[in-house]
Amino acid sequence: MATTDGDVKKAAELKLWLEGRIAQLQEEIERLNETLGYVDATLRAGTFRPAIEMMAESKEVPEIRELKRDKGGQVIATASITSDAVSIEPAGVVLKSSTPPFKSFLMGKILQGMKSSDEGLVKSGKLTQGDVLRFDVEEANGTVGKVIIENYREKTRLNEILNTVAWTFSRMLEK
Repeated sequence: MATTDGDVKKAAELKLWLEGRIAQLQEEIERLNETLGYVDATLRAGTFRPAIEMMAESKEVPEIRELKRDKGGQVIATASITSDAVSIEPAGVVLKSSTPPFKSFLMGKILQGMKSSDEGLVKSGKLTQGDVLRFDVEEANGTVGKVIIENYREKTRLNEILNTVAWTFSRMLEK
C-alpha cells in the first residue's frame, strides 16, 4: 500500500490530536486520583469519630400513633415510636399517676414484668444487659406527662405496650 502526502499529513494531524488527548486524560486522571485521596482521607477521619457523635447526626424520624379510648374512640394519648423506644404522652386528658390501674397494672405488672423477663434472659445468656427493657414516667405534680419505654425490641411487644397503655388510660379516665 502506497502512502501519499495526504495520508502522511492526516497521520501527523491524528498523532498531534492523540498526544493532546492523552495529555488531557492524564491530567484528568491526576485530578481524579487527587480527589480520591481527599475522599479516602475524609472517610478515614469520619470512621474514627465516637459512635455517639455519629448517632446524634442520624436522628431517626419517629412514627406517630394516636391511642384512642376504648369507649367512644376519643384520642387520649400520642405515641412517638422509634426502632428502640416509644414515648407516650396523654393528649387532651389529665391523668394522675395515683389513679388505678396505672402503677399497679401498667407499671407493676406489665412493664416491670417485661423487664424481669428480660433480666431472666440476661442471666441465661440470651440477652445483653444493655438490651433489657427500661421505662420511666415523667410527672408534674402527680400528673402523668410522659411514659418512656426503651428496648421494647419486638413489634409484638410494642403492640402489647400500646394496647395496654390505651386500656389503662381508658380505665383511669373512668375513675
